[in-house]
Amino acid sequence: MTEQKRIPRLRIISRLPWSHRSARWGYATLLTITALTVSAGWWLPALGGLLALEGRPMHADAIVVLGGGFPLRDQHAIDLYREGWAREIWRTGDLPGGSLVLQKARRLALQQGVPETAFVPVTTDSTWADGREIARMAQERHAQRLLIVTDWPHSRRAMCVINRHLAGTGVVAFYDGPRHPPYTPSNWWRNPEGRRIVSGEMLKTIYYLVRFGVTPWAC
Repeated sequence: MTEQKRIPRLRIISRLPWSHRSARWGYATLLTITALTVSAGWWLPALGGLLALEGRPMHADAIVVLGGGFPLRDQHAIDLYREGWAREIWRTGDLPGGSLVLQKARRLALQQGVPETAFVPVTTDSTWADGREIARMAQERHAQRLLIVTDWPHSRRAMCVINRHLAGTGVVAFYDGPRHPPYTPSNWWRNPEGRRIVSGEMLKTIYYLVRFGVTPWAC
């Protein structure tokens, strides 16, 4: 009897299910991108609005400029000082080894008539440290009302933090921002700096929620 040769059978693994799965993910991604693009005129301004507080100047014992944002924040604080809204300017963001930005801010203030004794540097390195040191300074200098100056994307997180530290002290803080910002909550995504700042602020807002329990929607 002739022994028949056994021909090995090749197992053909169908890739069709994976193709279907990839197609489904592709369609879902495409639909998501399309939906976001079509609705961008709504959710992009809404995102800006979540970060921004409405500012208005109020008479206070001190105008507090939060670190960064030179020169827009500083110029606005100087304008408020010259209009008589407060008798001092506190400037956060000083560092133990010195801060170039704070030196520029101080020079700008002195050039525009702010007395040297009315410009008070505050040593901080974060928004959380801003809140802590502002509360300490308010007690130390017997301030009851503070006018906080920062940019609108930073405003809600900053005021949440500051009010957390001021709780129970009797000190009241108000917010006001530069009058002519280069971008606004309604058009920030059209500006490269706006995209960078707002995206970073969203990440920082999430971090402060997780790290410190600061809930921006409750401020």
